[in-house]
Amino acid sequence: CEEPRVSGRCRGFNPRYYYDMNTKRCTRFIYGGCQGNRNNFRTLRECLTSCRKYIMS
Repeated sequence: CEEPRVSGRCRGFNPRYYYDMNTKRCTRFIYGGCQGNRNNFRTLRECLTSCRKYIMS
């Protein structure tokens, strides 16, 4: 949740969510499919659950 959004260098079109520390929200982005990081969630629910401690602070 603390890492920046990384779209990756590949050319896939995978809708994902990441936690934005500035807005304290899970935001949708397009993931290319490779070279991402741990701030990359398949669903909004997964992002909200994983980053709950940051959202609540």
